[in-house]
Amino acid sequence: EKQIRRTEPDFDIKKVPQDDEETYALISSGHTDGVFQLESGGMRRLLSQMQPRNLEDIIIAISLYRPGPMESIPAFLENRAHPEKVRYSCPQLKSILENTAGCIVYQEQVMMICRVLAGYSFGRADIVRRAMAKKKPEVMEKERATFVEGAVKNNVDRQVAEEIFDDMMSFASYAFNKSHAAAYSLLAYRTAYLRCHYYKEYMVALLTSVIGWGGKTAEYIGDLAQHGLKLLPPHVNYSETGFLCEKDGIRFGMLAIRNVG
Repeated sequence: EKQIRRTEPDFDIKKVPQDDEETYALISSGHTDGVFQLESGGMRRLLSQMQPRNLEDIIIAISLYRPGPMESIPAFLENRAHPEKVRYSCPQLKSILENTAGCIVYQEQVMMICRVLAGYSFGRADIVRRAMAKKKPEVMEKERATFVEGAVKNNVDRQVAEEIFDDMMSFASYAFNKSHAAAYSLLAYRTAYLRCHYYKEYMVALLTSVIGWGGKTAEYIGDLAQHGLKLLPPHVNYSETGFLCEKDGIRFGMLAIRNVG
């Protein structure tokens, strides 16, 4: 923001639109070097397959790409592409899982399943959520009988209730809460927006942030070359401590020179 404000004094990242098509095109392309949470190779593949078009899609991607929910990625992608194929093991699940193509993705969905199917109170459902968050399968297993009996009372077939609980147990290996994912996604979107519309300024800030981390510095310098942006050598008259925007490219920062602390 400080770099951008040198030419746009009123720039405020909190005021950028959240429906910018170019930003979503960048995210969907998988060219997300330096974008918060969206840099890894596996995440890029998921984004290319999903083609996110709104914040909700980014929230889903960030929540799915974790141990546990990751196993649902093939089913999610298939269901997302063919929503007519989605089958719910009982009708009550539709309103809870429709936004995530029939897959359990969030802790909050587990809480809703416990409440809607088995009649749990908010407090009891939160105990299950906490057991998942703290990776306590033994606590989850103790809940099985309570969940199944509650679901049966609500006209859910016993075997179906057992299967739904098994799904929740496998998901418990690493569940993410949607509220956390939403905050991550907003930051991911904002960093993607900056990379998309203020590439030079963003890369200057990014390079300055990884000074001393040789691998990342080299990776991001390689990204500059792909964008046809010159990396200008360090200069005693022009360089600052960090990297710097200049008309002809990005000036190398003094602190980034090895052994010149």
